[in-house]
Amino acid sequence: MLKPVVRIAQRYFVPRIVASAYYYFRFGALVSTRAHVQLTGRIRFGRKCVVKPFAVVQTGTGRITFGNNCAVSSFSHVSAAEKDVTLGDNVRLGPNVTVVGVTRNFAARDVPVVDQGYSSKGIRIGDDVFLGAGAIVLDGCTIGDGAVIGAGSLVTKGVEPYQIVVGVPAKVIGERR
Repeated sequence: MLKPVVRIAQRYFVPRIVASAYYYFRFGALVSTRAHVQLTGRIRFGRKCVVKPFAVVQTGTGRITFGNNCAVSSFSHVSAAEKDVTLGDNVRLGPNVTVVGVTRNFAARDVPVVDQGYSSKGIRIGDDVFLGAGAIVLDGCTIGDGAVIGAGSLVTKGVEPYQIVVGVPAKVIGERR
């Protein structure tokens, strides 16, 4: 019972300036005092990471790991549940990007969706990846190094290294040279 209470306290009751200072002194990350980054040892930032105002980074029991020189733009949301979400070096998340490492179960008709629980596979995003404004990456996806995800795209499956994908669902339109 104590673990859920601690997680709730970390997520909702720690002043944002405390979390911002913690991540700066621990990792050298610049986390806006207007961003909501859960204060926990399960979130790690590489050097020179930036989290802009109104972004949200939170986890359940999984880990969220950012490589060096990553940027999370305003209104973006990165979350993990039981499995890890990993972002490589030089990853850029445009505004309103959602990276969600959890899926709600909903198959049973006779049980309310809220009572069916969830599953978690985790997400891996390689080095030098750009996710355009409003892109969504769903649980279980792997995005290869150098990939570009177009604005407003919905990534539902893996993206190979250096591919450029756009659309709902995201489809390959080219490759970086």
